[in-house]
Amino acid sequence: MRIFLLFLSLYITLHATVPTDTQLKKMIGRMLIVGFDESYVEPTSQIVSDIQKYDLGGVILFDRFYRDKQRVKNILSPYQLKKLTRHLQYFAHKPLFIAVDQEGGKVSRLKPQYGFVKIPSAAAVSCMPLQRAQQIYKAQAQMLQNSGINVNFAPVLDLSTNPDNKVIVGLERSYGSNPKEVAKYAQTMIDAQTRHNVLSVLKHFPGHGSSLGDSHKGFVDITNTWSKKELEPYKILIKAHKTDAIMTAHVFNAHLDDKYPATLSYKINTELLRNRLHFQGIIISDDMQMKAISANYSLKSAVTLAINSGVDILLFGNQLAYNSTQEIVETIFKQVKNKKIPLSKIIESNARITNLHFKNSLVQKPVIFEKERKALTRAYIQKHYGLTVKNIKIKPKIIVLHWTAVMDLNKSFARLYPQKLLSDRADIANASALNVSAHYLVDRDGTIYQLMPDDVMARHVIGLNYTSIGIENVGGEANKKEDLTPAQVRANIALVKYLKQKYPEITYLIGHYEYTKMQKNPLWLERDAHYRTQKADPGAEFMHKVRQGLRTLHLRGADE
Repeated sequence: MRIFLLFLSLYITLHATVPTDTQLKKMIGRMLIVGFDESYVEPTSQIVSDIQKYDLGGVILFDRFYRDKQRVKNILSPYQLKKLTRHLQYFAHKPLFIAVDQEGGKVSRLKPQYGFVKIPSAAAVSCMPLQRAQQIYKAQAQMLQNSGINVNFAPVLDLSTNPDNKVIVGLERSYGSNPKEVAKYAQTMIDAQTRHNVLSVLKHFPGHGSSLGDSHKGFVDITNTWSKKELEPYKILIKAHKTDAIMTAHVFNAHLDDKYPATLSYKINTELLRNRLHFQGIIISDDMQMKAISANYSLKSAVTLAINSGVDILLFGNQLAYNSTQEIVETIFKQVKNKKIPLSKIIESNARITNLHFKNSLVQKPVIFEKERKALTRAYIQKHYGLTVKNIKIKPKIIVLHWTAVMDLNKSFARLYPQKLLSDRADIANASALNVSAHYLVDRDGTIYQLMPDDVMARHVIGLNYTSIGIENVGGEANKKEDLTPAQVRANIALVKYLKQKYPEITYLIGHYEYTKMQKNPLWLERDAHYRTQKADPGAEFMHKVRQGLRTLHLRGADE
C-alpha cells in the first residue's frame, strides 16, 4: 500500500504551484543515487540521515573500495548483504533504489568467493544457446532479489566493434558486434530481472564499444570510431517496451554534439534518445565522478548540464572521489532557485522516478502462457478479426476495467490461469477454446498482480482485445454487487497512469459494461455480429471515481 500513498502524495506535490524549499530539496534528493562506505548501517549512519532528510532516490553498492581492493565496502556475504538492504529500506520513508553493477564475469559485485552464484561474462553467455542464457539470468535475478537488490546496472548494449577497446571489449562486457544478437541476449537478462522485480538499466548510451579510451580516467572521443549501428540494440528494445532505464556514457561524439559529452548533451539525451528513439523511461547518468566529467566540469556545471540535457537520476558512486549528498542537493537547489535549472525538469524527473517505483511494486503472478495459449490466441485473432499473424503482440490504445465476480484472489486467479476455457463457460465456448484472462489483477487491498505481458493479446473484451489492456478487480459479488474497494480505486488510478506513461498511444479508458458503445469505432474488429454478452462490471460508480482521479490524462470514454 505504501507505493500508492507515495504515488498520490507525489501527485499532490507535483501539482502544487511552487514546492516549499524543503519539498524541493526532497525532490532533488529523489534524483540521486549515491555510494557510501559501510557494510552495516544503523540509525546514526550518515547514509541513513541522508536517506531520511532528502528522501534519497537510491544507493549503489560495491564489494570493495576502488583504491584498496582488499578492503570490504558494502558486500561481504549473502547474509550480510540481505541484512544491509533490509535495513536501508526500513530506514527509508519512501521506496529506495538499491543498485549494483552485476553484469557477470569481471564486472560482478556479487562474487562466488563471497558465497554468491558465479555468473559468466556477456561475451561468454553470447556463445551459449539462448535457453542456457535464460537459466543463467534466472539464477542471477533470483540472487539479486533474494539479496534485496532492486536495480541492476545491466545489461550492456555496447557493441564489440573495436577489438582494441579495453573498458568494454577487453573486459568481455559485450554480447558481440551484431545488434540483433546483442538485443536478444540482453533481453534474456531483462526478462529474468523483470520477473524478479529487479529493474534493468541498459548501458552505455549512445555506445561505448567503439571507444579507445576509458571514461573512468579521462576524456573519451568516439567521433571517428562510432557508428549509427551502435544505436540499433536500443531501438530494438525500446520498440519492444523492454527499457526501464538507460544509462548515459561520458563519451564525446562531435557528429552528435560538437560541444558536450553524452551525459551533458541535450542533443543526445533529449533530441536523439527521447524525441527520435521515443524513449519514455528514466535516463541515469554514469558515475558523475568519473574523470571524463569531474576533470573537465565543476560540480555545479556538471549537474546543471546533465539535468537540463534530460538526465533524471544522477549517479555519484563515491568510489573515484567524494561528494556529500548535502553538497549535491544544495548545488542543484541553488541552480533551480537561480533559474539555471527549470523547476519543470525536477518535476518531470520525479514523475518518471515514481512511475518506475510503481512498476517495481507490481507482483509477478503469471498465468500459463505457453504454445497452446499462443496458438489459441492466433486462432482467435484469425476467426474474430480476420487477421493472420505470426505473433500476438498488440499496440495498446484502450484500457478496459473489469471485476472478477469472484470474491477471492486465489479463486479468481485459478479461473484465469489455465490456457483453455473452463467447462462452466458455455456462454462463450463456441467463440473459442482460449481461456479468458487479463493483463493485471487487483486484489481488494490494492495489491496489483501482473498476469501476463501487457503488450500481448488477452481475451477479456469482445471486439477490442487486439488493442486493449485488461485490468481485473477482485470483487463484484455474484456479478451484480458494486463492492470494489477504495484501495482498488487508488490502485487502478495509479496503474492507468503507469500504463499511459508506458504507452502514450493509449487513448481510451472504459468499463467492461461500456464496450458495445465502441462498435462503430475503428478499433472494433469483431466480425461475428451475434457474438455479444451483457456486462455490468466494474460498476458505474467505480468508473466515475477512477475517472475523477485521471482527469489530467484526458482519456476518452467509450462513446467519445
